[in-house]
Amino acid sequence: MKKVLILGGGAGGVVVASRLAKRLKDSVEITLVDKNPYHEFRPSYLWVTMGIREPDDVRRPLSLLGERGVKILNEEVTDINPAERKVKTSKRTLDYDYLIVALGAELRPDLLPGADKAYHAWELNDALKLREAVARFRGGKILVGPASVPYRCSPAPFELALMLRYLSEQRGVSEKTEITVFHPWRVPMEPFGPFMQNMFKGFLEQFNVEFIGSWETERIDGEKKRIVSKKGDELEYDLAVVIPPHRPARPIEGTELISKDTGYMNVSRKTLRNPKYDDVFGVGDIVASTLNLGMAGVFAHFEGDFVASQIIDEVKGTYMAMTYNKTGVCVMDVGYLGAAVFCDFSGVIDGVSEYPECWVLGGMKAFRGAKVMFEKMWFAEIFGR
Repeated sequence: MKKVLILGGGAGGVVVASRLAKRLKDSVEITLVDKNPYHEFRPSYLWVTMGIREPDDVRRPLSLLGERGVKILNEEVTDINPAERKVKTSKRTLDYDYLIVALGAELRPDLLPGADKAYHAWELNDALKLREAVARFRGGKILVGPASVPYRCSPAPFELALMLRYLSEQRGVSEKTEITVFHPWRVPMEPFGPFMQNMFKGFLEQFNVEFIGSWETERIDGEKKRIVSKKGDELEYDLAVVIPPHRPARPIEGTELISKDTGYMNVSRKTLRNPKYDDVFGVGDIVASTLNLGMAGVFAHFEGDFVASQIIDEVKGTYMAMTYNKTGVCVMDVGYLGAAVFCDFSGVIDGVSEYPECWVLGGMKAFRGAKVMFEKMWFAEIFGR
């Protein structure tokens, strides 16, 4: 039997595992490795922050995939050797016929001086810590932004800022609450083109959220409650939400899989295979920068579909199924209402366009319901519950 080894149990990894299990569980041996025993639905971290979700609401044990024929190893990946088709974990050495690297990007707060003086919601435990801080907040200056780019989920700092505005209004402290998004981008959603830039400017203006662009964070001064830029400028805060720097997952460091241009994993834009090792695929955040995409679960989802389809085709001999869906969909909950963003990144990935083609549907609370339904559908489709 062919051996398929999947590294990472995030959105891309579980999609590949689920699709292969449905089509090939009697033809291939499928193994998924992740140090986290749970798959976590990251888009719901902000809901955890706002107190409308608990941790078990937004995660499922990876062991549930075992019921579908996937072998789950709750271990840490320590080394990848594509020349020998070997992967080392904290407990063993594994070999493979196909390798899917879906290890994502790691948060590196150690690269930001003073990071422990701020909060964020980009991991589940951190979302809970931010929830405690938000529960105590009764007015003042809130700062929200990334320490650097790229980071997971490009619109999320803006969504969180708008949620906090809504919450301050619920508590009757909106008039004494200043909310500012700071960002390395010059304008909101800069890589997404003029249409999206103007839409997000409008959102922020409508709900009285300031934007400060071209801001590169140097450090956080917790004693003085200041965020300091590399130019020496300072922003005062009572509550600081700072997304830590992101870096490629450590196991690919020093391997032949890295792109010299991005530092993330190198893959073909047409096949998502590594150019040197065509039995190695990359999906999700670990290849986002190489593809000139933002980091988002929706991209990992569609990439996982595409990679699984290629493997199924090769194993079965013929299989007409998923092509590479180069679109992105993001449903935002800003408390007052919901908004759905749809972007076609075909031109960006193919290297012929600077910006994606985007559309926004918003202004209706129905879109909040759509986000809830997608969360439920995701868990039901992948894990059956």
